[in-house]
Amino acid sequence: MNTTPVLGAGTLTPQPGQNQAGVFGLDLCQTGQVRCLQTLSQKQKQLGNEKEEESNSALSLALSDDYVFSGTQRGHICVWRRETFRLERVLYGHSAGCLALAVDSDHGVLFSGGGDGRVRAWDMQTLRCLYVVHAGVNSGAILSLAYSHKQQVLVLGCQNTSIQLFDVQNRDSVGREQRVKEMAARRSRFFDGSTDPIAVCASYMGDSRPASPADSAGPGGEVEENYVIFEQTITHYAHSGYVYSLLLGNVANDDDVLFSAASDGSIRMWQLHGMELREAGALECDGDGDACVHSLALDDGQLFAGLQSGDVEVWDVETRQRIRTLSTSTANAFSLAIHAHCVYVGGADGSICVWSGDLQPLGRIGSNGDAVLALVVENDGVLVSGGGNAVSFWDVAHVGSGVRLTESTQQKRVDNGQRRMLQALDQWIQFRSVSGVPEMQAECRRAARFFKDLAQQLGAVDARLISSMPESNPLVYARFDASSKPAQPLAEQPTVFVYGHYDVMPAGDVALWQSHPFELSGRDGYLYGRGVSDDKGPVLAALFAVADLAAAGQLPLTVVFCIEGEEEHGSVGLRETMDAHRALFGVPRLILLSLSYWLGETTPCLTYGMRGSIRASLQIESSRNADVHAGVWGGAVNEPLACLSHLLARLADSSGHVLVPGFYDDVRSVSDQEKADMRRLVHWVAQKEPRAPLARALLSPTHSPSELSSADSQSELSSQLMQRWRFPTLTVHHMDVSTVAARSNATLVPAAAQASLSVRVVPDQSIDGIAASLRAHIESVFAEIQTQRRQAGPTLDELRLHLDVKPHAHWWLADPETPVYQAAAQAIRKVWADASDSKEETAHIPLLIREGGSIPAVPWLESFFAPHAVAVNLPMGQSSDNAHLDNERISLENLMRGRQIIHHLIQDFKIQ
Repeated sequence: MNTTPVLGAGTLTPQPGQNQAGVFGLDLCQTGQVRCLQTLSQKQKQLGNEKEEESNSALSLALSDDYVFSGTQRGHICVWRRETFRLERVLYGHSAGCLALAVDSDHGVLFSGGGDGRVRAWDMQTLRCLYVVHAGVNSGAILSLAYSHKQQVLVLGCQNTSIQLFDVQNRDSVGREQRVKEMAARRSRFFDGSTDPIAVCASYMGDSRPASPADSAGPGGEVEENYVIFEQTITHYAHSGYVYSLLLGNVANDDDVLFSAASDGSIRMWQLHGMELREAGALECDGDGDACVHSLALDDGQLFAGLQSGDVEVWDVETRQRIRTLSTSTANAFSLAIHAHCVYVGGADGSICVWSGDLQPLGRIGSNGDAVLALVVENDGVLVSGGGNAVSFWDVAHVGSGVRLTESTQQKRVDNGQRRMLQALDQWIQFRSVSGVPEMQAECRRAARFFKDLAQQLGAVDARLISSMPESNPLVYARFDASSKPAQPLAEQPTVFVYGHYDVMPAGDVALWQSHPFELSGRDGYLYGRGVSDDKGPVLAALFAVADLAAAGQLPLTVVFCIEGEEEHGSVGLRETMDAHRALFGVPRLILLSLSYWLGETTPCLTYGMRGSIRASLQIESSRNADVHAGVWGGAVNEPLACLSHLLARLADSSGHVLVPGFYDDVRSVSDQEKADMRRLVHWVAQKEPRAPLARALLSPTHSPSELSSADSQSELSSQLMQRWRFPTLTVHHMDVSTVAARSNATLVPAAAQASLSVRVVPDQSIDGIAASLRAHIESVFAEIQTQRRQAGPTLDELRLHLDVKPHAHWWLADPETPVYQAAAQAIRKVWADASDSKEETAHIPLLIREGGSIPAVPWLESFFAPHAVAVNLPMGQSSDNAHLDNERISLENLMRGRQIIHHLIQDFKIQ
């Protein structure tokens, strides 16, 4: 064996006063140098398999311009879109674990090596299998792959200790007939019996089961071309153990040096000349008797070898000297990656140990208990790790720099399309900007200042906080001027007015959240945190879209942002503040907001109507001012709770029909066109959105979504939507008694009882008229109940009614046929057409929907800016986003596409 003496080797010693264990106890996420962007689940149920969740560990990783590929324990490959972290497709084919991946970026081909002894070549654009390569006889599992771009040769590291070459460029030089004859002649018995090759080579990875569909068929059921590796391109016994790792690199200006590492503790160097492999030396790892080499990485003439012991040996490739041994805090250095000269080592305990370029320990990333079996780094500083049942993405661009990702300096980084916006959202979510709570007012103001400062950094010519009511949270005003300077003063300029809010609802029971509500967390393509969907995420999408246009000199007219801090608290102070600063907003032609949600989960929508609302509270109080014992005073005193119950029962009957006189008189009749539109909408939901919460509510637990195709189901769905959007309702929200004792003591007659209720109004009801009718009806019913009680006999007390009825929001209804709405619909189609393979589906985008809820600002803003302004409510959230609830979330894809839609809408906006 050709070996080189080890000279000057030693183990890296910690800094004075600092031990190695202490260094790797430092979590770089907690220090702010690293941030987890997303964690993607690979369990069977998350991948669309409806059976019980099963382990599906990530064993290998590879990158293309668009995708992250994750080879799994069960033999398939998960394809995640890099921009949105969404699962694009699952590639089936291998009948055992997918242990290795390699990329031919020049030709757009992904190679996958499996425990079944085969390599599959995939087109990285169409995600279809191109051909299958069968390794040599008795090769066992393919444990590692490397691809030479220069020579177009694929190198396989195998379980039977061999290294094999496949000529990708000239793969058809051997005719199909000869290949078929060779395959028919092979009758391997090497791995027959109970021994699982995956369990043999990596028992820690778990079991392997055949994938489906059968591995000979492609995605469309066709049979791929099959190729064979022949004996003359196989180097037998290249090692004395499993060939776990292959690496092609540059040594002394030779850019096709192959490094191979194996379970025998050796690293071999080879020169690759076409289809010939020539040994060029060997390095023997120490490893204290545990020298199995799992992983290799090369950086600036230094070769890093990850050992089973957990150590990482560092070799000078040119002199072939071991110059350092880096000791980790874990066993088994399964994976290695290098970025900006920093070394990342994935270990068995789920942590990633990190060293600087001068080989000083920096700390660790994560520790979920599952081995980190694969690492790969994107050029922009995103580290991807695979292991357990998940793939995680880490922002490591600042590792070793001493800069925290939360510092304002990160805003100066180049925007790669999403990172800068996500960093801003990450920071903004941390402000607990809950309105209506005096203790949170300072936090709300900090959130407001953050948005103002961000707008200035992104190019706003004016950004300020404005308020006319000291007790309310301020509005944030920001303005981006049109690229071609308008001739008119601002007060006379046509503008786009962007409305949103930075205040949020309280987090509620934190125990129900899967992650901290005020820390941005990414899972399975979604962003979680209070306010990500309502409304901080959509507001930032609009801000960055406008900033992009302004920076490119493509902003056709001035855009002003008005982001309030009291929307969740009744928009206190909004009208007064805007009225006092009217000249700042120009003459809006478009009022743009995103404060509603899709009807389902996959189809973009455009909201053109919302119901109005009236809020009411009532209290019935006894003149005795104290609770009394029912056994002593029952029958001799009035009972406020009973009176309140009778009164509420007279507001609506058991079917929900409101009993307030004249309540339905002005409700606009449902037109034939509305009925036809609803039928089309319901049919689309039944066909395309059967798993949306709205549709699933109609299904019994044992029934499939196909039952939605029945006429009865669609009629029921139509009726539900009409009730939610089109008709008025009265809702009693809660009833209560006046004292804690009365709530808990079943023997007391409470001295007072109260209730709150709301009314939803629709076109063409008058909100003031309905409020007056509701007040009059409640007072009339109360008087009638009192009269009946007096007629029954005298009592020792009297009852008083305290009633407060307030119009809260007018109904709002836009015309989706107007040019502004047509432009918004066109922008949605333009962006989402890229996500659909079907022109027929794109033609139905967006779905035109209405909302049952109310937003007071929308109809008021249209009225305030009348007669030219048209409000467009552009929802970005899905129906399952859990706004106001625990685990609020938004799809990253929706957020990014929402930004693009606003970009197109404003860029193409034409003043009518």
